[in-house]
Amino acid sequence: MSLETVFSAHHRLLDQLWEDTRACVHAQDWSGAVTAFATFRAAIERHMRAEEQILFPAYEEAHGSDNPLTSILRKGHKDLRSFFDEIGEALESKDGDESAALMGTTGQILLHHDTKEEEELYPAVTLMVPQPAADAAARQLEVAN
Repeated sequence: MSLETVFSAHHRLLDQLWEDTRACVHAQDWSGAVTAFATFRAAIERHMRAEEQILFPAYEEAHGSDNPLTSILRKGHKDLRSFFDEIGEALESKDGDESAALMGTTGQILLHHDTKEEEELYPAVTLMVPQPAADAAARQLEVAN
């Protein structure tokens, strides 16, 4: 399977894990929300690390390390991690309004971020990353499932 296919499919899994957390928040199932969010967070951290360690360097090797695409995506990862920290705190404190608001905002950011990766980054790096590195990236994502 191509990197584009593997990483895009993993986005769909992350979407489902995100929705599982939102459903728990909506139901005010705080224990379930914390557990679901921890599962999501572990999976997305593996996903972002695979991008940062394998995909971004491959793209930067071809396009330069100061290119706008990976700069924007790296900043996006940093910002998302901050939002995830805030969501975790809101869930731990059982703050339904804050949790829902943060998840709504962060969900929109994730959607735009994923679209940029799927439309620009993944098609380009699929042709650039050698098969052994592609296989290693896929294995890193599988651990998260």
